[in-house]
Amino acid sequence: MTSFSKDVLYALRQLARNPVFAAVALASLVLGIGANTAVFSVVNAALLKSLPVRDPQELVILTNPNATGVTAGMVTGERPLMSYAEFVQLRAQATSFSGMYASEAELNRGHMRISGGPLEEVRVRLVSEEYFSVLGVQPAIGRFFTAEDAKGPGQDPYGVISYDYWQKRFGGNTSVLGTLIHAGNATLTVIGVAANGFRGESVGENPDLWMPMLMQPTVMPGRDWLNENMSQRVEKIMWLHTFGRLKPGLSRSRAQAEVDALFRQIIENSYPASLSPELRKQIFDQRLVLRDARSGAFAGKDDFARQLLLLLVASIVVLVIACINVANLLLARASARTKEMAVRLSMGASRQRLVRQLLTESLVLAFLSAALGLLLAWQGAHLLIRLLASVRSGLELSANLDWRVLAFTLVITLVTGMIFGLAPAVRGAAVNLNDSLRDSGYSTQTAARLNIARGLVVAQIALSLMAVVFAGLLLRTLWNLQAISLGYPREKLLLVTVDGVRAGYKGPQFPNLWRDLTTRLQALPGVQGVSYSINGLFSGGEADDEIEVEGFTPHQEDEEGSRFDMVGRQYFAVVGIPLVRGREFGTQDGLITPHVCVINESFTNKFFAGRDPIGRHVIQKFGDQKNIMEVVGIVKNARDHSLRDEVPPRFYVPGDQGMQGPNQWATFEIRTKQDPEQLIDSVRKAITDANQNLYPANARPLVESLEMNTANSRMIARLSAVFGCVALFLASAGLYGVLSYGVARRTNEIGIRIALGAGPRAVIGMILHETGVIMVIGVVFGIALVVACTRFVASQLYGLSSLDPLTIITCVLFFGAIALIAGYIPASRATRVNPVQALRHE
Repeated sequence: MTSFSKDVLYALRQLARNPVFAAVALASLVLGIGANTAVFSVVNAALLKSLPVRDPQELVILTNPNATGVTAGMVTGERPLMSYAEFVQLRAQATSFSGMYASEAELNRGHMRISGGPLEEVRVRLVSEEYFSVLGVQPAIGRFFTAEDAKGPGQDPYGVISYDYWQKRFGGNTSVLGTLIHAGNATLTVIGVAANGFRGESVGENPDLWMPMLMQPTVMPGRDWLNENMSQRVEKIMWLHTFGRLKPGLSRSRAQAEVDALFRQIIENSYPASLSPELRKQIFDQRLVLRDARSGAFAGKDDFARQLLLLLVASIVVLVIACINVANLLLARASARTKEMAVRLSMGASRQRLVRQLLTESLVLAFLSAALGLLLAWQGAHLLIRLLASVRSGLELSANLDWRVLAFTLVITLVTGMIFGLAPAVRGAAVNLNDSLRDSGYSTQTAARLNIARGLVVAQIALSLMAVVFAGLLLRTLWNLQAISLGYPREKLLLVTVDGVRAGYKGPQFPNLWRDLTTRLQALPGVQGVSYSINGLFSGGEADDEIEVEGFTPHQEDEEGSRFDMVGRQYFAVVGIPLVRGREFGTQDGLITPHVCVINESFTNKFFAGRDPIGRHVIQKFGDQKNIMEVVGIVKNARDHSLRDEVPPRFYVPGDQGMQGPNQWATFEIRTKQDPEQLIDSVRKAITDANQNLYPANARPLVESLEMNTANSRMIARLSAVFGCVALFLASAGLYGVLSYGVARRTNEIGIRIALGAGPRAVIGMILHETGVIMVIGVVFGIALVVACTRFVASQLYGLSSLDPLTIITCVLFFGAIALIAGYIPASRATRVNPVQALRHE
């Protein structure tokens, strides 16, 4: 330890004596280590960190942790979510769990009045009454609601607020207990505040308020998802995540076996006995899959993990390039210390002792960089989270430097120190005493070090080219997505969603409501046309049903269904979707008139190939219900939900003729004569003037929705471009450094060449030839890396392949230009060598 401490002190003195070397090396490593630590801290916060609850390793989730929202209908295979009635039965019968609870799969943004004040937006989650007790958390003040409070629907009007919301909204005042909150038709009393740091079971979401699930019909008037008669309906309302705490010592596989048996019994008793045998067979193909839930649920976790993995790989590439740069610096420094090493050897030091000394210097440099890198990572992680939150609405993560992050930083610091320090240490200790003490100039040792340095630069170029190519592919993908044709004008189109149920409307009242709102909005100055759709343009909502097409025989499962939407009158004219043949919907398509539909070109090509669709019939099926429709029109394909996917077959039905009746909410598409932003306030006022309980949500221009749709691609492209530029800069600096070092060590040779008559052009050509050889070898290895690693970016691309020749050739030419500049500077300097001074160089 005494020897080691002396080595550390000597290493620090060496860095102090060489401030330029120390600054360049530290800057490279701080950037690499800091970027990796920042990305990993976000990975840790989102994917690895356990929930702050009692014994999180005992928690399991019975639904799909990636699922979110509300699913109405019938599913087969793995069940993503559960209905309340299913949860109640499973909770009552399961014996493998010490406790079970259910939570709403989507964080709602409700509009409530606090203490009789104005409407405020509050993030709300409905949870079963056992929620807090099963998780094993404690309140900061007050108490939590429990199973004893569950007297019946609407009879436990209590609320628990989060610690953050308590501080932000109520200033941390303990008098918050007893505060009244008006939500829907309910008035709740705040009875407790959750502990600091507890944000629930869903990663990235931070509820302001938790309410008992039995309050659902009261706080969400018009929708009763509790009292579902399971044996009389094929359509289930699936909206809950279900969690369980395994009994001590009980394995997950044993609990899975019990859940399989119980859930099959529940399914068998949950559908009408009159269903056809074929449909019952489909229904029984439903199952729950138990997963480890220590890290909670996370909507869209798989996509998020792929994005973070891509960023982590990019940051690792930057770190490796930085290590190569520092290794080259150390090799160059080793040449300057040749005499020092020779003197140490001549005085009895062993070569192992020299290697240990040089490795210690490398590790000291790595740990200094890690200390500074942690500061960079702290800021970088928060910046990255803000970027991620800007593309994932409502994402809230807390990236702390916990033991996992510190352990990760320690590991990459040790590995980094060994990577850039080992080769220079071995080469630095492998000195020839006679040559070194004679100062023989350009010796075999110098040539060997130059060959190692050139090899490292080749690796730098290969890695940097891969990073730049991938950044180019992602940037071109972003360009393709932004330039894609929607099939209708995207400008001057305003979208706004209205939920009629929460305002008290029911059944046959909806058609009148949508027509009334359409008339009111059409009368606004600056409005050119108004219609509505149930799913909405780029709203995230989608619908599909099983169909039969007149004259078409399906041969595959995907030929038995189609996407559909319910739309208002003149929908296609308002949105701007061209009509190919026939007509669109008008006043003649009412509730009691023959049912009709309009199909898109994809539907026509798939189901009516070579036949005229007009006048033929499409049968929409849901369970045993059928809706027979006559095709009255064909429209052009339009992108209304996704920019990346091919436009699927879709049929449209009039809003008054939907098989399930008029839907309970609608998105109004408003074609404007001016900037849509200028009409948002007047549109909201027109809607609330119709009924003050109607709340216009998500009012924004279509172009803003499209920006949100491409936000992930934009973020990944920009961050990849940043990493690519950093990699390019480091590789260019490494190439310049190696060439400059080579010119300096070959001063004698260059002087002799000039003395013998070599002109500046010949000298420059010699050095640029060396540059070209290094560049070509690096490009070959770089393209090989691109081919080997295409799977990392293939899923993120659109409109081009991962081996797009234009992108690769452009990046190679750009890299070649940078390499020529990096080589020309030392080459130009070499032409100014004085032959007399060069011959005296030794």
